[in-house]
Amino acid sequence: MSALDPLKPCTGSLQEEWSTARNAQIVEKLAEFDTIYIYYTPHIVLHGVFDFLVKSSAASMGQPQRGLRVIAPSGSGKTTAALRIKALIEAKLPEDCNAKPIVYVALERQATSRRLFSSILNALGDGFHARGTEDVLRERVYKLLQRFKTLLLIIDEVQHLSSRGTGGDVTDSLKRLLDDGVVSVVFMGVEEALPMFTRNLQLSGRLLPPADIRQLDSEIADDRSLLADFIVALDKAVVERGLMEELGGWEDPWIVGCLHNVCDGVIGRIVRLVRVALEIALRRGASRIEPYDLMLATDRWAVPQNFVKANPFLSRLREV
Repeated sequence: MSALDPLKPCTGSLQEEWSTARNAQIVEKLAEFDTIYIYYTPHIVLHGVFDFLVKSSAASMGQPQRGLRVIAPSGSGKTTAALRIKALIEAKLPEDCNAKPIVYVALERQATSRRLFSSILNALGDGFHARGTEDVLRERVYKLLQRFKTLLLIIDEVQHLSSRGTGGDVTDSLKRLLDDGVVSVVFMGVEEALPMFTRNLQLSGRLLPPADIRQLDSEIADDRSLLADFIVALDKAVVERGLMEELGGWEDPWIVGCLHNVCDGVIGRIVRLVRVALEIALRRGASRIEPYDLMLATDRWAVPQNFVKANPFLSRLREV
């Protein structure tokens, strides 16, 4: 029996167990899976740029600050990477330290200048973040960022700032944060946020070179290698965490090709697909995540949600 046959698994059963005991086991293992973090090369670069911004901000406190643009497709891991960096820096602080060197804010839709400052105050723990005029909220933001010795403000989902079309006042507020020397700012969002930067050259002129993360292209050899390395590292992490007994052998070019087809070059989709496949493998009592599990995960998760039109583990079956 071929280990690459997506219709015939080599380990475990074809039947999936849904007992209470199995459910408890799977919930625990999926929670462990969710803690896995793969140091993906584009994210390592992002870590380095964030670190540079933090150090630059500390060295030039009170002077005009620089910002950074990070545009990436949904699911490319930009938010995960940012929160990872935040956690790593905070872990180095003394236990009794009340500093907040990095503050992360995720914006909601139709974010006006006032909502922007309210969201920042909320992230800083201000219980009255929704009260006050825009000027009052801005002043409180400035004071709290200084009190908590904040060096880097990460504003995520910035496409919500540009959705109004006439949001010049919002970008003016962002420029003032930098010009007033309050804090360095990272602006993160999906492709819809790009016009906000290309349209406003005054804001863009205050930013470092973009640290955008693009979709990997299966036609580019380096991109194929990046994706293959990530897939192999994820397979190893699953075994190292004790979630599976054996490696799935995902380095095979056929598996890499199928996964690239499913994820369309966005690694976060691979992680989500593997999570579904892990549950299937655990319910079958398998010793590794096999093409069978990846095939079923594609059918149950990727195809219904329109990430891929057809299941490549089946449409490319004749190539095995």
